[in-house]
Amino acid sequence: MSKFNNNFTPPHFYTIDLQYVINNRVQIAKQRFFSKKDKIRQNITTLLVFLHYFSIEQRIEHTIMRNLIRFLLFSSLFFVSCNKQENEVLLKQLDDIKAMGDTLPQVAMQRLDSIKPLFDNETEYMQNKLALLEIRLRDKAYITHSSDCTIKKVCSYFEKNGTETEKQEVHYYMGSVYRDLNDYPNAVIYFLKSAEIAEKALEVDITLLRKAYSQLSNLYKKQFDYSEALNVILKSLFVSLKNGIIDFREHANAASCFFITNDTINTIKHYNIILESLNNTTINKSNSDIIAAAMGDYTLLGYKNEATTCYNSLINLRDEELPFNYLVNLAIYYEHIVSVDSAAAIMQKHYYTSCQIESKYDAARWLTRYYVQKGDYEKAADYAIKFINANEAVIDKINLEHTTNAKNFFQYRRDKEEEAKVMQKAAKVRYNSMLVISVSIILLLSVVLFHFWRKKQLLDVILSKEENIKQVKALAAEKDIELAKEKRGIEQKDKELEVLNATNSKLAKQLQGAEEDFKLLVAQNRELTKLMLMNDIAKNAGDIIEKVKKTSKGKYHLNDDEWKELLGAIDRLYPEFTYEVQAKFKKISEPMLRVCYLMKIGLSGPQIANLTDYPRQTVWVRIKKIEQIMNMNEMQAQQRQEE
Repeated sequence: MSKFNNNFTPPHFYTIDLQYVINNRVQIAKQRFFSKKDKIRQNITTLLVFLHYFSIEQRIEHTIMRNLIRFLLFSSLFFVSCNKQENEVLLKQLDDIKAMGDTLPQVAMQRLDSIKPLFDNETEYMQNKLALLEIRLRDKAYITHSSDCTIKKVCSYFEKNGTETEKQEVHYYMGSVYRDLNDYPNAVIYFLKSAEIAEKALEVDITLLRKAYSQLSNLYKKQFDYSEALNVILKSLFVSLKNGIIDFREHANAASCFFITNDTINTIKHYNIILESLNNTTINKSNSDIIAAAMGDYTLLGYKNEATTCYNSLINLRDEELPFNYLVNLAIYYEHIVSVDSAAAIMQKHYYTSCQIESKYDAARWLTRYYVQKGDYEKAADYAIKFINANEAVIDKINLEHTTNAKNFFQYRRDKEEEAKVMQKAAKVRYNSMLVISVSIILLLSVVLFHFWRKKQLLDVILSKEENIKQVKALAAEKDIELAKEKRGIEQKDKELEVLNATNSKLAKQLQGAEEDFKLLVAQNRELTKLMLMNDIAKNAGDIIEKVKKTSKGKYHLNDDEWKELLGAIDRLYPEFTYEVQAKFKKISEPMLRVCYLMKIGLSGPQIANLTDYPRQTVWVRIKKIEQIMNMNEMQAQQRQEE
C-alpha cells in the first residue's frame, strides 16, 4: 500500500507556518558553519524536508517522487553509517597513540604524523582531537611550546562541544602552553580550571588531575607562595590516597613545603611515610633523590637516627645511580653528625664534579666560610675568588634567561598579531560564505514561495498557524518572566555577598587592632623585665666589676650569665656609654662589644685575653680599632680621674 493517499491530512509537524520555516532556515545558515561532510549531510536533510513538505501539500502520488525520497533517505543513512565507522577507527588509532605517548612520546609523534593526512576531510571534532593529541605528545616529549594559537582554537571548541574529560585535558594543556611561554598567571588560571572541572565531574582523568596539582605547586613555589603550594600538594595527596595510589614524590613535595614553613611535625610525618614505604622497595636512581633530600632535612631538624637510615640506604648505590642532590645533603649530614672537615671534603668534590653553576656557587660560598673559620685565609681567598666567578656566571645566566624570555615574549606577541590577521581573514571568508549561502537559500525559498503563491493553497494553513505562533510567544513570555525571577534572585545573592564581605572586613580590622594591642603588651612586658634585671644588677654593680678585675689576673673565662651581669653593671655605672658606642659604631659584633666594655672598666689587653679566651693578636687588633674609633685613651684617663 502506498504511504500517501488523496485523503491524507498533514500532521502537526508539517502544518507549519511557511514564513517561520524560512526565518528558521536563514537563522541556521547564519549561525553555523559546517565542515565539508557536515554541509553535505545538511543539504541532504534540507532537500528531504522541502521535498517531503512539497509532496504532502500537493498530494504527490507519482511513483517517481516516492522512489526519489526513498533513495535519498537510503543514501543519507548509508553515508552517516560509513562516516561513523570511519570515525570509530580513527578514534581507536588516536587512543592507541595517546597510550604509547605516555612512555614513548617521540615514537608516538612519528606515528601521529603518518596518519595526519587521513584527517584532512574529517569533521571539526576529529581535527580538534588530532590537534589536542599533538600538543599532549609535545608536552610529554619536553618540547617547549612557542605559541598559543593552536591550543586556543582547540580549547574554544572543546569548551562548547567537549565532554568533561576533554575539557579537563584541554585546560591542562592550555596551562602547559602558558607555562612554557612564561605567562605564569594564565598558566595558574588554566591549571586551576582543569582541576576544578575534575573536582566537579563524575568521570575524570585522575593522573591528569594529580599532574595539574603538581604543576600548580611548582608555579606557586617559583612565586615563593609556599602556603598555596602546600594546599595543592595536600589536595593531590588526598586524591592519591582516595584512589589507592602512593606517590613518594607527592609526600616529598609536601615535606619540603612543611620544612620551608617550619612545620617540623608534618615534615617528619611525610618523610617517615616515605621511609616506611621504601623499606619494601628497591632504592634506585628514580627515587634516590627523595632519600637524599630526606637525609638533609632530617639532619637539619636533629633527627640523627632517621638521617643515618637514609645515609645507609644511599651508600650502597653505584656512582651512576646517585642523585644530583646527593653530595649537598651528604655534606649537611657530615657537618652536623660526622665532622666539619668531612663535610668540607664533600663540598670540594661537589664543586669540582658538579656541572651546574648554581651548585658551584653554593659550594664555593660554603668552603669560603669554612676556611675563614679555620684560619686558612689562603684557601679562603681562593674559594672566595671562585665564589665571585660563580656569582658572575649566575648573573650572566639570569640575564640570558631574561633575554630568552624577552625573545619568546616578542615571538608570542608576533604570533598574536598573526593570529589576529588570520581571524580577520577568516571572518571575512565566513561573512562572504554566509552571504552566498543566505542568497542561495533565499533564492531557493523564493522559488518555493512563488510556486505556493501562485497556487494559493497554503493560505488556510498560514491562518491556522497564527494561533500556534501566539502560543509560542506566550511561552517565550513565560520564560522571560522566569529569567527575570532568576535575575532578581541573583541580585539578592549579590547583596547578601556584599553584606558578608563588609562583615569580614570589619572583623579583619578588629583582629588587626587586637594584634597591635597584643604586640604593645609584649613590648611593655619586655621593658619591665629589663628594668627589673637592671635594678637587681645596680645594687652590686661595683662589686661585680671589682670581681671581674680580680678574675682577669688569672685565666678564667666568663660564662654567659657572668657576661650579662658584667654588661648590666657597666651600663648601670656608665649609662651613656652604650649610646656612645652605638653612635660611633654603625654595626658592631658581640666579641668587639665585649672588648669595648672591658676597656671601659680599665682592663689591659692581657687581662681581656684571659677573660674572653681570644688570641692576644686578635685582642690587640680590636683594641687598636676601638681606640681609633672611640678615642678610648681619653675615656680611660677620665675614668682614672673619676676613680
